[in-house]
Amino acid sequence: MKVILISPSDKKESEIPFLLNMFEQGLQTYHLRKTKYSTRQLRNFIGEIPEKYHPRIVIHTHHELVMKFNLKGVYISRSHKKRKLRTALRMFWFRLRKRKLALSCTFRSIEDILDYKPKYDYVLLSPVFDSLSGNFQAGFSEQNLRNALRQTKYTVLARGGVSVDTIQKAYELGFNGLAFYSGIWKTKYPVEEFKKVKEKFNELKIPME
Repeated sequence: MKVILISPSDKKESEIPFLLNMFEQGLQTYHLRKTKYSTRQLRNFIGEIPEKYHPRIVIHTHHELVMKFNLKGVYISRSHKKRKLRTALRMFWFRLRKRKLALSCTFRSIEDILDYKPKYDYVLLSPVFDSLSGNFQAGFSEQNLRNALRQTKYTVLARGGVSVDTIQKAYELGFNGLAFYSGIWKTKYPVEEFKKVKEKFNELKIPME
């Protein structure tokens, strides 16, 4: 199963040292979601991360930086989807220059994951579990999820309320992976929590990508 970690949207103290430690522990995909950052701020942030880890980073904004830093991919947000033609042309251009560029987005309905369009390498479905902070509830019934995940051609990752305690359930429902956020960054010791994620995958004998 794929494991991705979504960044805090604001600057978080010790984010980069924690992140580097998790890269060393095996984290393969980091979604860099700094929606309030200017291009310069995002460029400076990525510049603080050693070059060898750049191919593990997916950016949510300022997509032009994907080529400058040889990043893993880009995430298509709601605002990008509204600028449909412009976004499609940019992604076409990026893929001409980088064939293995990973494209991803978030869906919020079962109908979306059943309406397959072969332009995304993986999609996130949200909210799958109740929020860890109590801010929202799961948006789908288990039966609907099982049926949809059996039928869809998408690689679907669970997002929303994801923690070490939901790994087994996500696997049983048929998800191809999980997108962590609060379950790592809102804990007291993010790196230790990531190690627990790895341990849980080992315990369940599920390969972690």
